[in-house]
Formats: sequence, structure tokens, C-alpha cells
Amino acid sequence: MRPTAILRERAADVHEPAPHPDRIIQVQEVAGVDGLVDFHTLTARVRMLLAQAPLTLTILVITTLLILVPRPDLYSDPMYSWGMVCVLLLTVLAAALPWERLPLQARWTIPLLDFIPVALIWNVVGTELYGVSMLLAFPVAWLTWSGRRPVWAIVLSVVGSALVVCVPLVTGTVPDPRQYMLTVMTVPVMMFALALSSSVQARSMDRQRRQIEHALTSAAQQNRMLNTVLETADTGIVVTDRHGNDLIMNSAQRRTHQMALPAGVDDAPEADLLIYEPDGTTVIPPEDRPVRRAVQGESFTSRLVLLGEGASQQALSVSAQPMMDENGDFDGTVVVFHDVTDMTDAVRLREQFMANISHELRTPLTSIIGYSDLLMEIESDPQVKALAGPVLRNGERLLTLVDGLLDSVASAAEVTSEQTDMVTLLRLSVESAQLRADSAQVRLNTDLPATLPARVDPVKMAQVADNLISNAVKYTLPGGAVTVRARQDGPCVEFDVEDTGIGMTPAEQSKLFTNFYRTEHVRRAAIPGTGLGLAISRSLVRAHGGDITVESRAGEGSRFTVRFRRDGQLKV
Repeated sequence: MRPTAILRERAADVHEPAPHPDRIIQVQEVAGVDGLVDFHTLTARVRMLLAQAPLTLTILVITTLLILVPRPDLYSDPMYSWGMVCVLLLTVLAAALPWERLPLQARWTIPLLDFIPVALIWNVVGTELYGVSMLLAFPVAWLTWSGRRPVWAIVLSVVGSALVVCVPLVTGTVPDPRQYMLTVMTVPVMMFALALSSSVQARSMDRQRRQIEHALTSAAQQNRMLNTVLETADTGIVVTDRHGNDLIMNSAQRRTHQMALPAGVDDAPEADLLIYEPDGTTVIPPEDRPVRRAVQGESFTSRLVLLGEGASQQALSVSAQPMMDENGDFDGTVVVFHDVTDMTDAVRLREQFMANISHELRTPLTSIIGYSDLLMEIESDPQVKALAGPVLRNGERLLTLVDGLLDSVASAAEVTSEQTDMVTLLRLSVESAQLRADSAQVRLNTDLPATLPARVDPVKMAQVADNLISNAVKYTLPGGAVTVRARQDGPCVEFDVEDTGIGMTPAEQSKLFTNFYRTEHVRRAAIPGTGLGLAISRSLVRAHGGDITVESRAGEGSRFTVRFRRDGQLKV
């Protein structure tokens, strides 16, 4: 059930497939913001060249501008030419040296040597163009942004800047040294501020980078763990985005998808797969198929479907849970497919075994009961009758147990609904129990409307009513009362059987509808019964689309409530 191909009819809503998370991480590792190349992914030579290029280009621009000023002789000064040669030479070295094989500290060579061409150029044009002092920002920024030995980087930046501005004093190119110093004394201070700020930012960015790298490493590890878990699980798992495109599909689900393909087809959307209802023959409509419902935002559990055809047909229990984004909007879904073929086969074999053995026991029991009853009628010898009596009673008791086993494996498909008056049905059940109630000294009361029509299987629903009423009489002490009520509640019908009997604890109520379960008090009191009646009754009511609930307190009595739809629909 490949979600990528599930909803091709929804293709108009899908403008662009969602990228795979692994692809996103790979793109982020190669590209930076706005598609720029990540500087740290480049080779060491390229990084050194890019770091040197701004200073080289700026000096070339300044050289070009000097041709246009009224002092073109500055351009022809030998010291300026040597500065140009030095900066070009350093640029070539930045691009040519094998920095990958050199120690990291060796990469400081280029920015430290950059102070030399800056000093030469400053000595020539510094008194004419004070803006040339900004050339110092390039080696200073390089040193401090490197992130290595930040204190030394700041010290060298300040010392280098101070030496550069002092060169004109040494060479005597300034006419008024005192005025010159007052003019340029702020340059080392500004370079110190720039170095300090750059160092702080570099350390902060390095710390953020390490955090990001740690987060990416953890995410990659978790991704590997998740993939391992998903691929190891024998349960099919599909995760889709909000458009129905698959984000995750494990190998178990891929096998499930292949199993449901029609013969001769390599791949197909869910709408074309072989998906059936639990009977194995009824095709599930495309709009009611599990993944289609999940992509529409539905949540469900234990939806039983059958895949494939013939002997290879498999039973799957499907559950789905939608994912929500930070705004609470649908953002995709997780669908889980659990293979329950072995479980359904085991249940079917158990039911078949129970039905067969019950049928085989019923035939000889009928003969034992019949001949024992005949012997009791025709035999006049009291001793023979005394011996035949227990045979008859225990045979009838065993037959009741066998009938209960047959009812417990009866299929819900055997329920045949027809228009029935529930009031008439309940009154007949009360009349049937009246003799036993009188014998047990229990009052049997009714609170019924004049009529209450509903579509039910009258035989099955009468069996439910008979069971509940007889149980209420059986477990009510002499002097107590049993009350049968019925009412209409909107589209549903409800009827209650309430008694003032022995009641039950919460722990006993939790197991009440289990086959063969009988409470501890009932077993100690030796009250006859098989423990199948309530389990059978609940299965019959659920076959009508309803349910039975119980409210009880130990020593105060119990109330059983049956609820189902009047129109015979299978949803209450």
C-alpha cells in the first residue's frame, strides 16, 4: 500500500513532493544560506585564497584610483610598487602552498605578512589618504576570525597595526610627527576594538557550529537507530506527509504491498490493490481503504482487512494516527499494518473445534437423557428410579453446557433482523421466568411502554433477555426484586434488568463477560451455571451493533443495560 501512488486523484493538490529528510541534511551540508557555498566545505587552499582576496582586490582598486588624483607621482613610488608586489606574492602563496599538510598555526603566516605591504603602501599614501588605514582591518579580521589562540591574535593585531602607522615616522616621510601621531593614534585603538569584537563573534560562531555539528551527529545517530528499528520490525509501517507522499516505508510494508498486487502487476496505487473485508471476498471500496482514510486525517485502530487471494491471502490489523504541526493542522499520518493471519486462523480453528466437539457430544447426550427419562417413567422399582435420577439430571446439565458451547461459537452473520416489538418480546421473557421467580420468592416487576418497535433478530434478542432475567432471579435472595425496564433513547432502544441481589466487586465486573467466568461468591454458594450466558449475550448484542453494560455494587445488586439502534444499523 504505497502512499506515493495511493491518491493519484489528489495530484492537483500536490504542487511539489516533500523532500526526504536525508536529502535536506545533505543539501544543508553543501549549501549555506540563500544557496551560497558553505566556506567550511572548501579545501584549505581555496579558503586561504578567498581570505586573502579582499585585501588584494582593495589594494588594486586603490591603485586604480590613485591614477585619477592630482598626485599621480604617488603611484610611481618604488615603496608603493614593492607593496603591490608583496601583496600579489602573498596571494599567489595563499593559493599555491599545500596548507592541508601544514600545521594549522602556519596559516597565520599570510595575515601576519600582510602587515608588510600595508605598511609600505601606508608609508606612501597614508598622509594623503587616511582611509588606507582600513586596509589593516583585513589581516586583523583574518587573525581573530580564525578562532585559534584568540589572545595572541588580538595582541598581534594591535602590535601589527601600531607598527604599520609608525613606519612613516621611521622613514621620515611626515613633516610634522606630532600632528601625525595625533591623527593616526586612534588606528591601533580601532583595530583593537575590531580584533576584540571579531574574536568574540568568532568564538560564539564556533560554539554554535559545534552545537550544530553535535545536533547533526545526534540526529544522524537517531536516524540510523530509527532505520534499524523500522527495518527490523516485522510490522509494516508507513509515514506520509499531508499530501499523501511517503516519507518512510519499512521493508515489512514493502513486502505487504507486493503481496496485495494483482497478478502480473509490478506496482499499483492502493485503489487497485487486492484488499478485502474479513470475509475474504467482499472488496473494500477505495474510499474506505485504510491508507486513503489515514491520509484524509482519520484515526482508527484494529481495522481488519485481508490482502491477496487464494491460499496466500493474509489478514492484517491496520491502525492509523494523524500527525499535527505546531498550529494543530494535519501534517501527515502514521499507518501501522500488523499481520494477524496466525491469530485469525487460530480463532477460526478453535471455533471449528468447539462446534465440532459440541455437536459430537450432543448426539449421545440426547440418547442418554431420553432413555433415562423413559426409564424413570416405566420403571416402578424405587431403587432403579433412584439410580436413574442422577443420570437424567447430570445428562441434562451436561447438555445445557454443550448448548452453551454451541451458542458461544455461533457466528454473528447468523443474525437475521426483522421488525419486532421489544415490549412483547420482553413480556414473554418475563412470563417465562415468572414460575422460577415465584419459587425463589423473588418479585418480578416490569416498567415497559405500550410498544417499542425495533429491527432485531427476535430469537437472538429473546435469548439475551431470557439470559439476563434468569440470571437476575438466580442471584437474588428470597424477598428481593427484579425489575425489567425499556425505553427509546433517540435512534436507540435500551432495556434494563435490575436486581437487588448479591452484586459484584469492580474486579469481578471486569471479567464478567469472559467465557466460563463465575464469581468467587457464586462458586462458594454452589449456584448452578456454566459461565457462558453473559459472554454469549454480549456477542449477540454486539452482532446487532449494540452492547451490554453493567453497574453493580457488592451486596446491593446489579443493573444490566442493553443498547442498540432501532433501525438495525450496526453503529450505536
